[in-house]
Amino acid sequence: MRNQPRYVLTGLTLLVCAALGGCSGFFINPTVSSIFVSPASVTVAVGGTSQLTATATYSDGTQSPITSSSLGWSSSDTTIATITSPGGLVTGVASGTATLTATYQGVSGTATATVSPQNVTSLCINTTQGSASCSQTTATISGAPATLQFFAYANGSPSQDVTTAVSWSSSITSVATIATGVGTGSGLVTSVTTGQTNITASITNTTTGQIVSSQTVVLTVQ
Repeated sequence: MRNQPRYVLTGLTLLVCAALGGCSGFFINPTVSSIFVSPASVTVAVGGTSQLTATATYSDGTQSPITSSSLGWSSSDTTIATITSPGGLVTGVASGTATLTATYQGVSGTATATVSPQNVTSLCINTTQGSASCSQTTATISGAPATLQFFAYANGSPSQDVTTAVSWSSSITSVATIATGVGTGSGLVTSVTTGQTNITASITNTTTGQIVSSQTVVLTVQ
């Protein structure tokens, strides 16, 4: 009898557990230990939508999609992207990047939404805000650490500022780094040491799915 599990009334649980030598986990529902959101990052056009889902990992190691209406969704910047709660449907509002958060039973998980103009066919970067010119191919920073702000414009239009929506890169991060996907700080170069590095940007054309890249700007840290 000592080795046989029993289902008992709540008031007798402690007595039966003592008789059986312990029944850890038999009478405790597993709790949510973490949440992951799928997809972890989405790119949508202004006015476009994308569906997110959330999956919970429980304290007993099991995983299950969260379908409860208690699952809450929020956006870090509703001027960039909104999300229905409940529902998880993302809608692009304006160019930029927003963090989307799913919360259930006090545990949260996040995803990133990048919103770009519809049908981006060209991309230009430079250090002059309001200029959609692709003519800049060099830039200079004096000293380290020092900073320099880059801007990105789509389709040759000053009105299509996609600085916070593009993916920025520096070819040699030991010379200079560039912030990307961080909202208002996106496109900010920070010098590390003297040398040269190539600064570029790219964005996904949400109509064709193709990657559109900018010209290369050679950055010199002196």
